[in-house]
Amino acid sequence: MSSFLTVYPSTAMDRPSLVSLFSRILITLCFGIAQPQQFCSNNGIYSVNSTYSINLNDLLLSSLPSSIAENGFFYNATVGQGPDKVYALALCREDLPSEKCSSCVNTASQDIKQQCPRKKEALLWTDSNCLVRYANRDIFAKMEEEISSFCVSNPNDFSGDVARFNKTLHDLMAELITQASSGPKKFATGYVNFTKPIYGLVQCTPDISERDCGICLQKGRGEMESCAGGREGGRILSPSCIVWFELFRFYIIPAGTVDDPLQFPPGAGPILPPQPPSPPSPANASPLNETRNKIVIIIVAAVASLVTRVTIICALFLWRRMKQKDENDDEMRMLESLEFNFSSLKIATDEFSNDNKLGQGGFGSVYKVTFL
Repeated sequence: MSSFLTVYPSTAMDRPSLVSLFSRILITLCFGIAQPQQFCSNNGIYSVNSTYSINLNDLLLSSLPSSIAENGFFYNATVGQGPDKVYALALCREDLPSEKCSSCVNTASQDIKQQCPRKKEALLWTDSNCLVRYANRDIFAKMEEEISSFCVSNPNDFSGDVARFNKTLHDLMAELITQASSGPKKFATGYVNFTKPIYGLVQCTPDISERDCGICLQKGRGEMESCAGGREGGRILSPSCIVWFELFRFYIIPAGTVDDPLQFPPGAGPILPPQPPSPPSPANASPLNETRNKIVIIIVAAVASLVTRVTIICALFLWRRMKQKDENDDEMRMLESLEFNFSSLKIATDEFSNDNKLGQGGFGSVYKVTFL
C-alpha cells in the first residue's frame, strides 16, 4: 500500500520550529499509512469466475488505472449487460501528479477486492488521495446519500481561541465550497491566516450537479466540524465528495502558481449554496426556538384556562336564569289557581249572605265559601 508525503519549505511568515516540523511529519506519516476507508455492501455477492466477476476484474484491473489520469482524474465506465452489468468509477485528488493518481487507483483497485471479497457493491478511499467505487446499479451523476461518510481526525487539539478558530475554519470551508461547487472540476483549495494558517481542500465527483456538490460538501463540512472541531486537522470522505483541513499545507500547488490567503470582508462570511429544507428536529432545537415554544405553550394554556372559566360562568348564569324562571312559573301557577270568577263566588257565599260573613278586613268583607 503506497503513501504520499510532500514536505514544503517553510516561509518567513510560517516558519515552524524543528520540533513542530518533526511532529507534523509524524502526523502526516501516520495519516498516510492509515488503513483504507472502505464500504462493503451487503446487497449481494458474486460467484468466483462468474460473468459479473470477469466484468468487474476488467474494470478494476484494467480500465480504471489506465484511464484515470488521461480523463481529468475522474473516470467512469460500465461493462456487461443485465444482472451482470458492472458500474465503476475512480476519482483522484485534482492536485496530485498524474503518476501518483494512476498508482493510487491501481492500488485501490486491488485493495478493494481484498477488503470486500465477492461483494457486488463496494467503495474504498486510499490515503485520502483517490476513490474507487463499483456497484451492480447505476451510480453515475448522482449524489450518494445512503452510504455513511468516514471521518479521519487529527489527534492534536488546537491550543488557542477555539471559538474563533472554528468560526474561521467555517468561513474558509464555506468559501471553498462555493468555488468548488460552481467550478467545472468541482475542486478547490485555499487557506486563511490565523494564529497558524488553516489550509483546506474540497472536491466532488465532477459528474454530479452544482447543487448536489454544494449539498454534499456542506454536509461534509458539518460532519467534519462535529468530529474534528477544535482539532488541528480532519477530513470527511464520502462516496461523492471530500472535505479536508489541516494546519499545514497538505495539498500540492501547481508550479508557477501562487497560493495567496483568502480574504473575507470584516463581519461577513462567504455566501453558501442553497440547501434543501429539512424538517426541524426537537433534539437539535436552538435555545431561541425552545424559548418560543415555551411562550406558545404558556399562551395556549392561559387562553384555554380563560375559555374554561368563561364557559363555567356562562353555564352558571344560564342555570340560575332557568331556575328563577321555573320558580316564577310555579308562583304564577299558584296565583292562577287562586283566581275565581264572580259567579262562582256568588254561589259559594250564598249570594254573599250575612250568614257566611266572617268579618271585616282592610280590603272589605270576608266571607266563608263552600264549593260543591
